[in-house]
Amino acid sequence: MNFNIKKTVAQVILLSSFTAFAAEPIAVTTKSGVSATLYGFASLNAAYEDSKSNNGNFANFAAASDITNKNDGGWYFTPNLTRIGVNLSSGNDTAFFKANGKIEVDFYGGGSGNAPNPRLRHGYGEISFGKSGFSILGGQTWDLISPLVTPTLNAGVLNNSGDAGLRRAQLRLTEKIPVGEGSLDFAVALVRTIGETQPYNTSSASETGVDADIPTIQGRIGIALPLWVEGKKFGLGVSGHYGQEEVDLDATGDTKEIPSWSFNVDLTLPITRHFTVLGEYFIGANLDTYAAGIGRGLVSNADDPENVKSIGAYGGWVALQAKFVQKVAFNVGAGLDKLKREDIRKVGGREQNFSFFANTTYNLTDEFSLGFEYLHIQTDYLTANTVKDADLNRYQLSATYTF
Repeated sequence: MNFNIKKTVAQVILLSSFTAFAAEPIAVTTKSGVSATLYGFASLNAAYEDSKSNNGNFANFAAASDITNKNDGGWYFTPNLTRIGVNLSSGNDTAFFKANGKIEVDFYGGGSGNAPNPRLRHGYGEISFGKSGFSILGGQTWDLISPLVTPTLNAGVLNNSGDAGLRRAQLRLTEKIPVGEGSLDFAVALVRTIGETQPYNTSSASETGVDADIPTIQGRIGIALPLWVEGKKFGLGVSGHYGQEEVDLDATGDTKEIPSWSFNVDLTLPITRHFTVLGEYFIGANLDTYAAGIGRGLVSNADDPENVKSIGAYGGWVALQAKFVQKVAFNVGAGLDKLKREDIRKVGGREQNFSFFANTTYNLTDEFSLGFEYLHIQTDYLTANTVKDADLNRYQLSATYTF
């Protein structure tokens, strides 16, 4: 499976978007001979929620306020999904070395409602070694773990509701071995450990990931083969990661290493030329920076620093994609994130997050598409060993014009 196209299936459909695109790639050649091909879209996102989510522009879980303040709905309009990217390919390749790269930004980098800031999504260079199938990548791109994505219109996909994995800086080595008309892929990466603000030593200038003694390592083995459906490949992969965060227990230098780890399985199963099943499963601990564990990584009880620890989590998602004619697509699926109750019993908070979605998109032209999605989220909160649920229904329109 090609790791560099991770999560592209769903992101063509996108959260309520208005996007612009030309039929032919826009390419220029730089002074150094590198070919730069421009792509992207301009977007307008619109959604109505009948109760509050964690972020209306990309809903991941229902807010705790919904427990006592049901049906506090709202409308959300944002241009933040607007995306601009450049694919780079070298004009100076040799018989043995071939270079490429990518730079891509959107506008989820903060700012105000009508003046959003850019955010780097991808920024990397990659070199391939002839016909060996070996390549080296350096920069920021998708995690190796859990390389698929739920095909939602919601920009938050099902992050923190079964769909683990984000983007981060990394040095990646990949070996692709031909197997018939498919391939067997091996990949390993050293990645930046993204931590959080020190919970106890507030005077510390470093976050917990920067303070760690080792970088995080990720790995994946995957196979992609054509089976009975012409033009589509069956895909199966196993992946995982291990890293640490260093927590300063006080200002005297007393620290504790908190592990972060995961084991993941991903599946792409074409059923017929019209139907494809996608899914992923994960289990691990301290996964908040991997968009898993409902955004919770560490238990940091203010009254007991020595017992700071990682929160165990597991979950996954499954989706059915259907496409009967060239211009119409349908998607339906569900996802779940679940935390180990014994890890959060003393502090309470989010314990389980379930999501269900159904959407359809229609291409009016090759460049312009419309879509609609229904998304239901139920988030369970643990308080004094009592579970209470917050839930919301989200109705979303999308319009996409891509270049």
